[in-house]
Parts: sequence; structure tokens; C-alpha cells
Amino acid sequence: MFPKGSLILAYDAECSLCCRMMDRLRERDRGGLLVFFPLQGKDLALFAPELAGRDLHGEIHGLEEGSRRVWSGAALLPHVLGRLPRLRWLAPLLRVPGISHFVAWIWRRRVERRFRISGKQPFSDRF
Repeated sequence: MFPKGSLILAYDAECSLCCRMMDRLRERDRGGLLVFFPLQGKDLALFAPELAGRDLHGEIHGLEEGSRRVWSGAALLPHVLGRLPRLRWLAPLLRVPGISHFVAWIWRRRVERRFRISGKQPFSDRF
């Protein structure tokens, strides 16, 4: 169905930040190894039942097609970058202990700032 080694990405199509990020990833995904599904779509449950019942708002989630392993947030980043030819070299750096916590902290600050500027409420209590 999907190319071998694909990574299914579940994102919030109502979040402009998430949509911009997915657009950038689509541009860089020359091998077609990233498959994008909005949370609001019905196809996500069909192709990624492992994500059913999870709180998917607030972080991007990924499901590896072969192993069916699930990652989210900063833990997902090395798996995404590992599939992008020009950014593949960054993936091992993000696996260094402590780096994923730092990346998650930066992401939370960015999201908090975005919501503070826009006046909208965050998706979940995690932010």
C-alpha cells in the first residue's frame, strides 16, 4: 500500500503551524516515505488503527508502516529526518540523550507563544 519504510504522520489540519510544517516536509520528501493524514480525516483510523483512542491534539504523531511503532512530538523527529535525504544526518544527533527533551521544551515554548499571540486556547492541558 505505502512504500517500504514509510512513516504515517497524523497532524491537526486546523492548526496553521502544523499545516505549515507538513507542507515543508512534503517539499523535502523526495522519496515519498512520509504519508500525511489529518486528524480530522476518516482515513487515519483505517490506515493507522494504532493511533485510535490516543489524545492526538497538541503533538504530531507518527506510525512506522513496517513495525507499526508509534512516536510523537520530539521522539518522532529523528524518524522523520531519517527519511529526508538532505536532513538525514541530523537524525543521529537527535538521539543523543537529553536532546529530545530540549527539542520538546523549545516546541512547547513556540506553541505557548503562538497561542499567547493569537489569543486562542491550546488544544490540551499539556501546553
